[in-house]
Amino acid sequence: DEPCLQKLADYEGKKFVSIQKADVKLDESEEEKKRFSKVKDMYKVLTDWWKDSLTELTEKGAMKDAGVKIEKVEISKRLTESPVVVVTSQFGYSAQQERVMKAQAFQNKEQLSMMAGRKTLEINPNHPVIVDLLSKVKADKEDARAKDTAQVLFQTALIESGFEIADPSALVSRVYRLMSRELGVDPDAPLKEVEVPEDEEAEEEDDKEEGDDDSEEKENEDKTEL
Repeated sequence: DEPCLQKLADYEGKKFVSIQKADVKLDESEEEKKRFSKVKDMYKVLTDWWKDSLTELTEKGAMKDAGVKIEKVEISKRLTESPVVVVTSQFGYSAQQERVMKAQAFQNKEQLSMMAGRKTLEINPNHPVIVDLLSKVKADKEDARAKDTAQVLFQTALIESGFEIADPSALVSRVYRLMSRELGVDPDAPLKEVEVPEDEEAEEEDDKEEGDDDSEEKENEDKTEL
């Protein structure tokens, strides 16, 4: 259906628009436009920082082989509950089309790379996670927790939108780091082998020997009765 709708641009004067694509235009009053402009200015520090962080992740970091390119990070007009969403450029492949093209036996990698288009990360300025992230970035742009949170949000948004991530282990590693910090554990702390006190080992051996003796006595009693 999707390729068909791309060719069939409108029907009875009504233009088809994909909500999965960027640049979706919604009806707004002048007051709403002014408010949105102010919100964009408020979050400019975060969107610029996030764009640079994701560019480094996708071009030099763990996702450099994923073929994902970031065009921009911007405030969303479509989100109401989710903190973020990933959308494609107006004429690029959607997540479904990317999966279909990658499954082709004789796929054209150059065409796929070109048509996949650059991704846009839209953020929900009303979501508490985004509000907290803004405050962290304003306080310190090198905050490791903010960087991990930003990258996890982007990768989970890719998955939620139907796109593939090249290295799931990188996402899992960041989730573990965030969980460690939430529990008050240093995520970079080295692993240590659990030390078992010798007394406990001795007690376990004594208990085992007593258990064996009890079993032998019971067997002897049973034989005596027979």
